[in-house]
Amino acid sequence: MTMRKTAISLPEDQLMRLKAAEAAGRIPSVSGHIQELLRREEETAEVDETLRRLFGDQLPGEEHLRWADRVLGIDGVEERGAA
Repeated sequence: MTMRKTAISLPEDQLMRLKAAEAAGRIPSVSGHIQELLRREEETAEVDETLRRLFGDQLPGEEHLRWADRVLGIDGVEERGAA
């Protein structure tokens, strides 16, 4: 993949948090972290588009939710949306 350099503007406090995270080793680099965030955003958009193609605007039914719970190993889900 060809890499090109660009400049972006961020609020100072946000940039300082990113630089601190980089210095602490929590992120590989500021640009690497932003690349990863953009990759995740693109991946999420692809998943959303696939779900729209499969289901349209229809929300998943209870049978879909039970299947997902079973596949994900979630047992005893009493009430959805409870936080």
